Amino acid sequence: RTGVTLTLRSGSCAPLNYGSNICQPHDLVYDPICDISLATQPNFPLYCLQSWCYVDADACVRDTDNAVYRSSYFPVESGVDMFYSYDACNSTGNSWMEFVERRALGGIHIKASVPSYLEPMIFKRDGEGNIIDEPGEEYYDNSVPYEGAYMNYIKEIMRIAKGDITNVTYTYKSRSSTLKHPSSHYTAAVQDIENGLVDMSIGPFWITGERLKLAA
Repeated sequence: RTGVTLTLRSGSCAPLNYGSNICQPHDLVYDPICDISLATQPNFPLYCLQSWCYVDADACVRDTDNAVYRSSYFPVESGVDMFYSYDACNSTGNSWMEFVERRALGGIHIKASVPSYLEPMIFKRDGEGNIIDEPGEEYYDNSVPYEGAYMNYIKEIMRIAKGDITNVTYTYKSRSSTLKHPSSHYTAAVQDIENGLVDMSIGPFWITGERLKLAA
C-alpha cells in the first residue's frame, strides 16, 4: 500500500501524512516498537512519548534555534528531502538520537564462518567434553557449538550493542572455497564472504592484499 516505510526500525508502513501538520508523538501511533501496552517495561523507548513534526528546514534554521534533522526514511536518491524537529514541538529529540546511534545496524542477524580451530580462541568439544584439536566431521555440524575467547568477545559486542546485533550464528567454510584456496583455510573463508555465503569470518587473520581484495 502507499505510505512511508519506517525503515530504520520495524519496516512498518505509515500513511503519507505521517509526521505532518501537527505536533504529536507520531511514533506512539505508528511504530510497533512503541506499543503502549509495553510502556511500563524498563526498555520501552522514551522517544515514543516525544512529540515532533516535519518542518520547513530553511525557515527553521533561519528564524529559530530549533534543531532540525533530515529524515532517513527518504533516501537521498529519491529526490525527497524531509526534515523533522522535536524542538519545534517543545519536545526533545535526545532519546530518539540515542536510539538511532544504538541501532545503527538496525538489529541485524550476522552469519559468520569459522576457518579452523585454535585453542583457546575458538574450538569445539567431542561427545565426552574433550577439546578437539583438528576439524573433523563435527566441523560441518552446526549443532555442535563453538567455545573460546572469540565467542566470548562476540557475546560482549552483542551486549554492548543493546539489540543492534540480534544474533550471530556460526558455520563452516564451504568445501568449494577450500578447493579454490587449498593452501589457506583463512583465505578460503574470506572467499565465502566475497561469494555472499556469510557476512564475516572469525579467526586470527593476517591482512593480505588478496584477502582485502576479496572482502572489499
